[in-house]
Amino acid sequence: MSEASTASKAARTVAVLTAALTAAAVAPAHADPDPAGPTTVRASVDRSGAQLHVPSYGQDLSAGFAARATFTTAGPVWEGDTNGLTDVYFGDSVISSGHPRGTGNGPSRGGAPCASGRMTAFVSEATNITSTPAPDDRPTVYVRNRAVGKVSRASQSFEGTPFAWAARPKVSDDCMWVSFTAALEGPDGTAGQPRVYRYRIYDGTVRLVSEPSARADRSSISYDGRYVAYESRGNVYVRDLDTGTLEKASVARDGGPADGRSSGASLSGDGRHVAFDSTASDLAAGDRNGGVNVFVRDLDAGTTRLVRGESQRATTYEAALATDGTHLAYVSAARGEGARVPAVFLRELATGKTQLISADVGGGRNDRPARRPSVNDDGSVVAFDSASADLVAGDTNGVRDVFVRTLPTGPGASTR
Repeated sequence: MSEASTASKAARTVAVLTAALTAAAVAPAHADPDPAGPTTVRASVDRSGAQLHVPSYGQDLSAGFAARATFTTAGPVWEGDTNGLTDVYFGDSVISSGHPRGTGNGPSRGGAPCASGRMTAFVSEATNITSTPAPDDRPTVYVRNRAVGKVSRASQSFEGTPFAWAARPKVSDDCMWVSFTAALEGPDGTAGQPRVYRYRIYDGTVRLVSEPSARADRSSISYDGRYVAYESRGNVYVRDLDTGTLEKASVARDGGPADGRSSGASLSGDGRHVAFDSTASDLAAGDRNGGVNVFVRDLDAGTTRLVRGESQRATTYEAALATDGTHLAYVSAARGEGARVPAVFLRELATGKTQLISADVGGGRNDRPARRPSVNDDGSVVAFDSASADLVAGDTNGVRDVFVRTLPTGPGASTR
């Protein structure tokens, strides 16, 4: 093992302890768990608690504010939401508001909070988000400090060259870093190839994470911002930004190139584990369903685990790791004879215990597709979206809503 790899492994061990201590310090007090069983609530509602009548999506849970998720909707969620465009909300608080008040004059999306919810990133095409108007409506990543209301522009430029567009931000749980995808503006004004960057919130510096010679997208960032996972050229990579080392996670069992494409990286808080989707059949033993599956790579041990679906031919995809790396949320759908709609599941990785998350009010499976799970720090809360009408009582809007399912914990807790 190289000195750089040894340093990364040691740093991950330290990060586990640091993350645990910090999470304990910033996480809010939790009520005693309900021993009766899991509960599901609709998160995308207006300030009176009523359902919305337009789709809601783009959910992302904070690790600390466990039962609160960001989401995107055209609302309106509150009486001041009059722009008729998509806005980003954290609970019922608008994140993508214009300056000095009101809503943005362009669409916003892609909200992503840190553990405490203090820093929340989003993408907007509005020109009135900050006190200094943006020169045009190019998609830009912003970060809102919810404690003081200050907004910073994360994707302004890199080494003096402005970004043509930016998308898909992720905020580290320590509220100090943002990873995002962006393309630099070329000399002729066109956009170059997308790459992954990391922004430091407190001094505004931007660093290139991915290789400069290849397209890259869909990043995931560790608790302290040191590690960033992303997809590029059909593979998933993890960059250690302290040492500069780059490790491929989507490798075949013999260490060679995989025989399929991998994407959708989700990184644990300490940067040790990365989950991703792949069509490859040679990443782990027993992969015989001929479709996409979720895999979890232990970068320290150099091992890859296959996450099987609910049946032999079922696929698994849209991997989402809990911050502590103990639980994995994902979507599974059975194919062929006996096909079933995609549903969200949660698996305890140490035991293999699996629960249906997108359960209806009777405990059965959702009747319309559920997708894009997001999981909190310890796997006790999962957010997802679905147009199913029977996940909560009184759902009559016929559109996608964002739901949050809370699982009971502790002795005697039921998981039915």
